[in-house]
Amino acid sequence: MNGDIEQLKNQPSLEIVEDILLRNLHTPSFPYIIALLDFTIPQIYTSLPKKSKNLLLETFHSLIGIGNLLNRISTIGKINDKLELLKRFLGFLQDVFQTKDLILKLVTRAKPFELKEIDKIIFKGKVLSIVNEAILITNADITNEIFKSSESYIDYLTKSLIILYESDTQISNIELFLNSVFKFGSGSFNQVCQIFFQKEYWNYFTTSFQAMKSFQKREFTKKFFTDFLVHIVNESNVMGMYNLLLFTFDQIDEFTLEFVVQSSNKSSVSLVAALLFNYPSSKLDTMTLKLLTKWSEQTYIKNEPISIQESRTFMIMQLLSRRRGSDFTKGLPKNKVFLDAISNRLSSFSNNVKALGVVLADYICELNGEEKIFKLSTEVDAYSSLIQEPFPLTRLTEGESWKILEAPQKQETPPTFTQQDASPVEADSDDESDDDTLPPKADIPDPIYVKDLLEYLTVDTSKSNAYEMRRKALLEGPTLLRQKAKNGTEVEFYSEDLLTQLIALDNYFDDKDLPELKLANIVAVVATTPSITFFMFKLLLTGDYSLQQRIMILSASTLAARELRGFKDDAISKSFKTTQFATKMLPENLHKKYLSLEGGDKYIDYLSNNLQNELMQEASSAAQDEILGAGKLVRISAKLKKPTKSQEGTPIIKDFYKIIGRNFFFPLLNVWYEAGTIDIGHYSPVFIAHYLKTLNLLLYCAYPSSTQLDDMIKEIIVLNCSIIRKISLEQVPIVESIISGLLLVFEISDSEFLIENYNDELIFIRNWVSISWDQLIDEKLKGLAAGLLLKLQNMATKFERLIMDQDSSII
Repeated sequence: MNGDIEQLKNQPSLEIVEDILLRNLHTPSFPYIIALLDFTIPQIYTSLPKKSKNLLLETFHSLIGIGNLLNRISTIGKINDKLELLKRFLGFLQDVFQTKDLILKLVTRAKPFELKEIDKIIFKGKVLSIVNEAILITNADITNEIFKSSESYIDYLTKSLIILYESDTQISNIELFLNSVFKFGSGSFNQVCQIFFQKEYWNYFTTSFQAMKSFQKREFTKKFFTDFLVHIVNESNVMGMYNLLLFTFDQIDEFTLEFVVQSSNKSSVSLVAALLFNYPSSKLDTMTLKLLTKWSEQTYIKNEPISIQESRTFMIMQLLSRRRGSDFTKGLPKNKVFLDAISNRLSSFSNNVKALGVVLADYICELNGEEKIFKLSTEVDAYSSLIQEPFPLTRLTEGESWKILEAPQKQETPPTFTQQDASPVEADSDDESDDDTLPPKADIPDPIYVKDLLEYLTVDTSKSNAYEMRRKALLEGPTLLRQKAKNGTEVEFYSEDLLTQLIALDNYFDDKDLPELKLANIVAVVATTPSITFFMFKLLLTGDYSLQQRIMILSASTLAARELRGFKDDAISKSFKTTQFATKMLPENLHKKYLSLEGGDKYIDYLSNNLQNELMQEASSAAQDEILGAGKLVRISAKLKKPTKSQEGTPIIKDFYKIIGRNFFFPLLNVWYEAGTIDIGHYSPVFIAHYLKTLNLLLYCAYPSSTQLDDMIKEIIVLNCSIIRKISLEQVPIVESIISGLLLVFEISDSEFLIENYNDELIFIRNWVSISWDQLIDEKLKGLAAGLLLKLQNMATKFERLIMDQDSSII
């Protein structure tokens, strides 16, 4: 061994190097590895023949080899004049990891105490960290795919675990590595589950699950149900999921139950409720009563988003639905916990809160075969969807379960169409039609039925008259849909297909006005069939859409709600007259008024700006001369003063004030809670801002007579407070949307009502605005913030006077 090391130091021939590598292949010592790092790799690695190179790489397929190689890279990285050497070692390390069974080799050869070192270096990410640091220093190319991102590295680790399973590696060793991969990063858990939750690999994981400690089983079960499963479970595969996950039922505790409730995913709730049915009756009784207790607490009734309260109600109903006529269910109407819960809900000022209480009370009566207690208004009907028959608990084989999961799912979202940048197209000229060199335009008849409209929109673009057919559909659609909606159910029947196709419609023919035409048609679908909003917001939640497509959905929601409310928006009213659509959907002066970004966000911005102008009123003029702190003058543009006018127009449908919350506001709000937030990458702040603006504009439509106005106000306050805690002031669009929404809430709400119900939130908002105001650099935003702060200060002063008056009356 010592002789071999001495030879490596003295520049041996390639033949001698190969002999040395072959002799020491399976028993590399520390001095030998150091000699290779000091001499062989820097001097001749790139010149070695293939066989010798493979022998050298095989030598480093050992813990002692990889460990010292990483230490060398880390050390050299701190020396400024060693960049070329660092690049060479970095390239060698990437070559070492090209072997798919590298980890199997390391684990097979490792002594028991070395397994933790392998875990630390490989599975806890030390090697990736060192590679990333070296890449930053050298700006070298990444030649091994596994080091290109954390996701690709996690993918490599997970597939290496599968190799360990297939090689019958001891389960306790795999479990050590598995836990590290699960906790590798924020998205690692879902990525690992996505690979393992397949027919060919699932048994490997269940074997490891059985070997876990109790606390590890509970932790995994909670994360699996709330982080991973919520994205893939649905009505069509829930029975297969139930059978595959039956082994986890005894690990579902009240904490996991609460996380599932907060996911607001009905399929996930149904699945967990079914799994809990395998508990003994006594334990199931206890868990149900704990849920009821939380459901009845005033703190949750007052502060919890209504979508989560709805989810909790659904969980209770699903648990009880499998216990029809049981002693526990029959005893509930006399149980103090249940009676207190119903009493607390019925005493709430919120119609939604009351409705949830009524629905549950009546459902329990139905389960017990008794007459329903309540017969109240249609507000309760909004929650009738919570009454669902539980899916049957049919025992299936593993093969039958996977067959359900692997069956083609009903296509709910269209393929992604990323809107291409439209190249400038000149407007049609009168002379063009007289050009003898152009082929005659196809004479396309107007669509007569809605199915004709759908056929025109989905025409094969390779057809000679495809352009004329599509354009005819887009121009005639808004008028045809409104005409057909007055008679029969044709529009409603085709509404889902129409909406799906319109959102996904690409700009194949490079029409400059396509976004406006699409938007006008989507608004027509929603305005004529308000119930389609549930489907549309499901597309927003689950669809793989571009930013423009998502914003178009929000814009259509707002404009359709405004149309139903009776507001006149030129963007929509002009779409009825097809002659206005020859080259542009809007008149020239209106086009100049809007921003140039495609996809519909200009309409939200325009309407939101108008709303801001109306909201400032006395807050604007007062804030102009108000000093905040020492010598800080508030300056607000005169454009922000509220014009003295009342809301115009009356609703065009008689039940508008009932459906504005039920069909528009709350389903859209639920998208936030079911998604767990909204994250579409770099453009998230832009989309979140438009999402909040849409909620604000829907609230404005609901004023003053919506039956759920107080609930909407509560949700705006709660949502904005939760977002404030997570954002920075650099995210100006979101900050502006939050402030605008809060200004609207204070404008349409009674101060005493707000202080009495949301005093803690108001204090939090006031502190945030006070601290943030000085850091805002946008003049308009600073003015809005000053107006909001003044409203909050005036409200606080009024509240203090009220308390003093009450104290005086007591004395």
